[in-house]
Amino acid sequence: MKYNAHFNQQRRSFLQGSLSSIAGVTSASGVGLNFALANAALAHSGTRFEEYKALVCVFLYGGNDSLNMLVPTDDYEYQIYQQVRQGLAYSQESLLPINPNSAQPYAVGMPSAMRAAHSLFEQNKLAVVANTGPLLQPVSKLQATQDRSLLPPQLFSHNDQQNHWQSARPEEPAFSGWAGRIAELMTDTQIGLPMNLSIDGINLLQTGTITSPFSLNSGGPEQFAGLDGTKDWNAHRVAAFERLLSTTPHLLEQEFKNVLISAATNNSLIASALDQAVTTQIQYPANNTLAEQLKMVASLASVQEQLGQQRQIFYVGLGGWDTHDNQATVHPRLLQSLSEALSAFQGNIDELGLSEQITTFTMSDFGRTLTSNGDGTDHGWGGHQLIMGGAVKGQELYGTMPALELGSDDDLGDGRIIPTLSVDQYAASLSRWFGLSESELNAVFPNLNRFDIHDLGFF
Repeated sequence: MKYNAHFNQQRRSFLQGSLSSIAGVTSASGVGLNFALANAALAHSGTRFEEYKALVCVFLYGGNDSLNMLVPTDDYEYQIYQQVRQGLAYSQESLLPINPNSAQPYAVGMPSAMRAAHSLFEQNKLAVVANTGPLLQPVSKLQATQDRSLLPPQLFSHNDQQNHWQSARPEEPAFSGWAGRIAELMTDTQIGLPMNLSIDGINLLQTGTITSPFSLNSGGPEQFAGLDGTKDWNAHRVAAFERLLSTTPHLLEQEFKNVLISAATNNSLIASALDQAVTTQIQYPANNTLAEQLKMVASLASVQEQLGQQRQIFYVGLGGWDTHDNQATVHPRLLQSLSEALSAFQGNIDELGLSEQITTFTMSDFGRTLTSNGDGTDHGWGGHQLIMGGAVKGQELYGTMPALELGSDDDLGDGRIIPTLSVDQYAASLSRWFGLSESELNAVFPNLNRFDIHDLGFF
């Protein structure tokens, strides 16, 4: 899509119309500042790109047992899998075989709960990145057992590993995420609607060094209900608040005022844009919170022209993956929810004609142990991730499947699999497609040069 003077004039009219409906700050000074913010965003036009692209992160909170997403189908390897996984093993006859284009140590299939994802794989719209996780550098079992300093700190901790995935800086305190740093490199102004949009709350991934994502929910932006000037009972409150904002002399209070008005402006812009969102004919699965979030992502993507964003990064999440207990019942349900939500979303994106422009990918705290604790699995390390979209070279498995025997060279101990691909390689491959230059990749991912392969080739 090309952004020209005619389009910018249309967007200016859109901004001016939507600003008039801002809930809350409605004084002349407040509206004047809103127009200043909007005009600055128009002048800079968001990013250096003319074509549209978006990344959609699906974070699976708790640590997905992805060793049960890809299961051996041949007799010999299946017997090893069944012996190790015990009561968590899927039956061999229930598996849906996949045939990736590259050779693997053994043939695999997806469980029947992932039928929707399996269909996407067969349609070349989905790929799997095998055995990925946080790494300081490539490490063998021998090296890891002899020198624990080669391992990421707090390796099996939920919070720390989530931070490692989202920051790609495991050796440092996590203050910014790689998507947040990308946005700050790509945008030439911090005024206006952020590139990073979260449908699942504030997160580290989208937090920059000086910026935060814009957060909304699956129903849209949350409005300033207590400052809604259209409600009679708010009139005195709104008037008092406007007086406070217009008379504050303190620099910190002025900055708070600017942040508040910016939030109100962005709320109004998104709400007005969503009024023009394309109504989908895709039937999203009911009672599926991830599907609801992804449906909002599709709506926002459908109005990215009105928002003037050539680049967007979305964040959605699904919890419940910490399956220490009752995994045989809980995990298949989670895999079905994930698969059906992804399938509906991809159908919606196809319907919008944006399949080549939007790439969806999963992340999770860590993989889980090969061994069963009797009712579930415990915290592991390496795991498999899904990547989806029209630009993705689908029907492929990137990386190498690990050996499933306990005590193998892939097993750090207790069935915890050592990753052979790093978060840095995974995220940098996504970021290169998104538009980062080689120098920018090294700035966002300072450890990338520790790995021989910088592009995993799934685009």
